[in-house]
Amino acid sequence: MKLILCQTVKYAKIILLVSALACVGLLMGEKSLVHKKKLDEKRLLLHRENEILASEIQSLERSVTLLRSDSNTIEKVAKRKLGMARPDEMVYIFDNPASRDSREVDKEVGLGIGDNIP
Repeated sequence: MKLILCQTVKYAKIILLVSALACVGLLMGEKSLVHKKKLDEKRLLLHRENEILASEIQSLERSVTLLRSDSNTIEKVAKRKLGMARPDEMVYIFDNPASRDSREVDKEVGLGIGDNIP
C-alpha cells in the first residue's frame, strides 16, 4: 500500500512539473498569450487608423468630385485661392486675423464652412 502511494505521489509530481513547464511555455513562447495580446492591441490600433484614413479619403474624393463638376465650387476656389474675380465684380479684402483664425476652413478646397460666395 505504501509503495502504491509513493508511486502515485511520484507520478503526480511529474504531471505537475510537466503541466507547469507547459504553462510557462505557453505564456513565454513566441506564440504566447502575451504576444497574442500585443498583436490584438496593434490590430485594433491599425483598424482605428484605417477608419480615420477611409473617412479622410471619402472627404477628399467628395472635394475632387466638386472641383471637377460643380461650377460654383470651382468659382469659389478661384476667388479664394487665386484671387480671381469676374470682370463686373469688385473685390474687397479685409485683413482681420482674429476672424480668420476662428473660422474652420477646408484647406484643400479653400472654402470656409458656411461660406456663401457666389
